Amino acid sequence: MRPLNDPRLFDPTPLDDQLGDLLERHAGPEARPRRDDPRPEDYARRQHSYEVLNQLIAGGRWRALALAAEATALETDAREERALLKLWTYRALALVGMGQHAAAARELRRLEAATAHAELFRRAGRGRSPTVVWPFELRVLRARLPGLAHGDWRRAMERLAALGRAAARRAASGAASGAASGGDSDLDRQRAFRLELLLAGCAVRLRDAELATGILARLARAAPDDALLLSAAARLHLQLGGTAQAEALFVAAERLAGRDDELAQTNRALYAVAAGRWDDARALFAAVHAAHPDNIAAANNAAVCDLYLGSPQAMLAALQALMAAAPAAAGTSEELVFNYCTGLDLHYDGPRLHAAKARKMAEVATWAGDGFATSAFKLPHHHQQQQ
Repeated sequence: MRPLNDPRLFDPTPLDDQLGDLLERHAGPEARPRRDDPRPEDYARRQHSYEVLNQLIAGGRWRALALAAEATALETDAREERALLKLWTYRALALVGMGQHAAAARELRRLEAATAHAELFRRAGRGRSPTVVWPFELRVLRARLPGLAHGDWRRAMERLAALGRAAARRAASGAASGAASGGDSDLDRQRAFRLELLLAGCAVRLRDAELATGILARLARAAPDDALLLSAAARLHLQLGGTAQAEALFVAAERLAGRDDELAQTNRALYAVAAGRWDDARALFAAVHAAHPDNIAAANNAAVCDLYLGSPQAMLAALQALMAAAPAAAGTSEELVFNYCTGLDLHYDGPRLHAAKARKMAEVATWAGDGFATSAFKLPHHHQQQQ
């Protein structure tokens, strides 16, 4: 039997830093900030606590997390299967964070085989039922990988749907058995709800509007008093061009949340965007950000409205101020950087454009972790490496 921490289950951890490599090509040595440079020997032959692993996640240090999770698994007793599977969750999360989706899929296929062998060993050798159960987060990652790695979102949907059906059955069984299992039943309901949202996201990837809206309509019927869910359904309708359906759901959500609620104001702003009322949308997004300074998305959207109102310079100024004020959050947002570089493309050309993007790269690299999508800089002939 191959244990769950057999070294052959792991691929070599990719250690290249795409953002650092890009800086070397586009910025001089004096402009490059120091980047994290983890090596296998920094983490090998010892165990790392969950606190350390969680700190690596918080810092977006995916390469270090992959190395630390593997090293800890290799130093863990092979009989501690629950602990090993938790470490595998960290490992898979790290690979996905790095964009190494195919590597994550390969490793989890090997882990599946090792898990199946462990279950057969239990049945044959001890006469006990299988007890090797993957953590929920690891099962969700496995389900999403066909889409992430190969664009096979239908296969991802099949896996997510199977998980959702299992969670719904457990929730129904727990509810039938009474209060004793109420906590588990609530957890399973929450998981089933989350899986439905992931299914809707896959349907959007497939541009299957009927399927996506059907999923959200089913969820909305199950929770008619949930303003957040009604808003999510409405926004999806907007994304797919269904403005009439979106308006009805936005009205229902606002009735529940209140007209002055942050959610309701954001909904009105998004509807104004869909209607092409850019002045109204900008004012609404700006009001949301003024009342809720941590709402970076609202500030970003207000700046994008400046672009559609014909002022890329105003958008650049607003986004630069936002990123300078919160460099670790707004400054490392791929969406904000992409929008900023779009403004640069419209406002500059030639050497000035290259210099402006190089400066932005250096600013981002000071704070961003390993998984930053370098395609956000919109460099000619540049495509982020896909694994």
